[in-house]
Amino acid sequence: MAVTKPFRAAVVGLGRAGHIHTAVLRSLDDVTLVAVADPDPVRRAAFDSVHTAASAEDLLELELDYCVVATPITEREQVGLALAAAGIPALIEGPIAPSLPAAMRLAEAFDNAGLLGAVIQIERYNPAVTELGVRLRGGDFGSVYQVTTRRYDRFHDPSPPMGVVTETATHDVDLAMWLTGSHVTSVAANVARVSGCGDEDHAVALLRLSGGEIAEIQVNRISPYKERVVIAHTDRVYVVADALTHTITHYAHDGLGDAARATNPTPHLAGKVTSYEVPDADPFRRLHEAFRDALLGLPSNIATLRQGAAGIAATEAILAAARTGTCVTPTDHILPTANLRAAQTPAPVIARDSPSRDDHAGNHHAAPI
Repeated sequence: MAVTKPFRAAVVGLGRAGHIHTAVLRSLDDVTLVAVADPDPVRRAAFDSVHTAASAEDLLELELDYCVVATPITEREQVGLALAAAGIPALIEGPIAPSLPAAMRLAEAFDNAGLLGAVIQIERYNPAVTELGVRLRGGDFGSVYQVTTRRYDRFHDPSPPMGVVTETATHDVDLAMWLTGSHVTSVAANVARVSGCGDEDHAVALLRLSGGEIAEIQVNRISPYKERVVIAHTDRVYVVADALTHTITHYAHDGLGDAARATNPTPHLAGKVTSYEVPDADPFRRLHEAFRDALLGLPSNIATLRQGAAGIAATEAILAAARTGTCVTPTDHILPTANLRAAQTPAPVIARDSPSRDDHAGNHHAAPI
């Protein structure tokens, strides 16, 4: 059925991420970028074809169907709460707030308003990571008992606004929870300030998850070598998803334990190494397609604001564990007791004069996961 009224979208914050979001929104079917907001007039001047404003508050009367929040982390709660109060669904850069209480205020505001709110966990949409998730869900690799992530960045900012755990580890915690379908129950960690600049710039954390899995999170921004890998350890294989080269490499063995060996369908592959490249796809486009589908009430793998808050709870526990030298339990009761890997099907959110679900029926399919 032909679409009669595209979704009206806006972006708040026109830094690097904001510019990426505006470009993707302009390329999407059924979405029209109608406004942007940023306090910098030079940034706003690059958008002469849409409504521009200095602040998010100036966009609230534009009958938006949703808004992307790409402001600095310290401003995301304020902008998100304003959008929730105005009845506007939001897609918010992660971490969604600088602290767990702030993140929970955001999540509860959208929940109480019956609005769709989501956190941008862009690593879920990397082609190699998406492929890893698809194959783990399909049972191709057996049962996961550990997830390892390595996120190494080069040193480039002598005055970082926050430590590497607060800034980036939430994305890796999200991957561990998303790939296993479990939540974090305890944390042990160590951090270091190797460069002498700002807060911690190197961290290693061990997480125990509710399904009995272990997650090892390594993050730093002092490496001469950039690396982004996600590794799944299973009872059948050791699988490496390289987010930079978009490759999957798995190393087969004959199963761990008698039961695993008895049920392993491919014992003849023990010792075999298989590597292949995953077809390229724009993670930001996949993200926005997933959010659009969620607005329509279609199956979607968006990260909810409560999942974003759970990631912040885990990163706060990482810092507390490193500070005290003890195992720390993150705050409970953030997430509902549901499988985090399950496809989410939010109720449709139809904003003022937005296209109805019937207008879009049959035009879109759910995102890959």
